[in-house]
Amino acid sequence: MGDLSEQFESGERFALNIPGLSYPLHLPRVWLPGDEQDVRIASLNLIGQVRWNLDVGKLLAARVRSAFPEVSQLCLMTVVEKALQLAQVVASELGMADMAVAYNRVKPHMEASGRPVIQVGADSITSGVKYLALYERDINLLTTRASGGVVLIDDVVTTGGTVLGLVDLLDQVARLKNLPHPIPLRGVFCVAEEGKRTRVLPAPVHSLARLPDPLVRAGSRKSDALQGRLWPLPPSA
Repeated sequence: MGDLSEQFESGERFALNIPGLSYPLHLPRVWLPGDEQDVRIASLNLIGQVRWNLDVGKLLAARVRSAFPEVSQLCLMTVVEKALQLAQVVASELGMADMAVAYNRVKPHMEASGRPVIQVGADSITSGVKYLALYERDINLLTTRASGGVVLIDDVVTTGGTVLGLVDLLDQVARLKNLPHPIPLRGVFCVAEEGKRTRVLPAPVHSLARLPDPLVRAGSRKSDALQGRLWPLPPSA
């Protein structure tokens, strides 16, 4: 059966071939605007891709099992929002009833005024500077279920900024709960890697495929001067 999703997006596409998958993932090539530079990537967007998540999630679960034959002491973790559906498939395939989720900001349901919440900064090629947040449920889940460490499920690993932000979160959990040692990140399992990573990550990255390297050009998004944002001029008559 052909990939019907290619009918829904226009423009140039990249065919991502994944070993073990009987069909390619047709990804749109998009420009991400920035102040200093624009970046062009093959956009692996798994949100709403039910078939992709099911099929790729099974492949990732098999990779996790191969690396960690005994997963009962591991806690699966992901970051909202692009890899959430994928991680749920992986957790189901591994027989895990729960997984920890790092949110992209502190949200009302976390009741930060009365419950423990941890937030750290991270960076990403697709979203720039962002935040990762854990609240009471996930903090306690990590404290009780991650005796053997944490396995991160992600869609794409590029710079490693999200991975390092996650490690910071885990360290904060250990401090908050007065654990005798940090919660280790045992591995990162993703659909694809892209670019040339210059950071040394604290855990091995296991990927199913590789995306083309991002392209760059001069930035097209010009931010207003700080003075203009703080003291805007009155509208002209």
